[in-house]
Amino acid sequence: MPKKIDREDRRQQIVRTYLRIADRDGLEAATSRAVATELGVSTGSLWHYFTGFDDVVFRAFTLIFDRTNTRITEQVGELAGLRALIAMLREILPVGEETEREALIVANFWGRASSKPELGRFQTEVGARWHRQITDLLIEAIEAQELIDSVPVEELTDVLMVLITGLQVECALRTPLSPAERQWRMVRHCLSPWLTETGHAAVIA
Repeated sequence: MPKKIDREDRRQQIVRTYLRIADRDGLEAATSRAVATELGVSTGSLWHYFTGFDDVVFRAFTLIFDRTNTRITEQVGELAGLRALIAMLREILPVGEETEREALIVANFWGRASSKPELGRFQTEVGARWHRQITDLLIEAIEAQELIDSVPVEELTDVLMVLITGLQVECALRTPLSPAERQWRMVRHCLSPWLTETGHAAVIA
């Protein structure tokens, strides 16, 4: 009898292969033909598991999002306030090898999202989740007297969200704004008007 193939396992294998090729050879090389060749199958067989290549990219983005949130949970741990915020941003901003590679995939996803409503909806869900997390951490920072009471939490959260999106694009384009230290300077600049002495220590730590 032919071996039964678990469809979800096969889908995950295809997505991971796509990400592996993108990491190793660049996004332009991560084509459906390259994925099929790496897996040792025909290109047409991929479409038994996906509706098209946009679906593969979409699944890759969701996998990156899941990985990012797993790292955030692990790194934030018992931290709170600004220390937790910095730990969270470290797993999202393209300031390390892994997050730089992810930014390239994410930027490619955004390029497709403008013409694919379902991709845009998922991006909105991603942004809403991170927006809530950042808002909660800023409120914790106020309660811990790391930020002054008059900090405009909603507006500051919006600015940090725009910074997250913008810096991933800057990384993908390899602009002068993309070096990690410059990104952290921008984060500190956004926070600095509202920091207390305790907050300054938390951001520097």
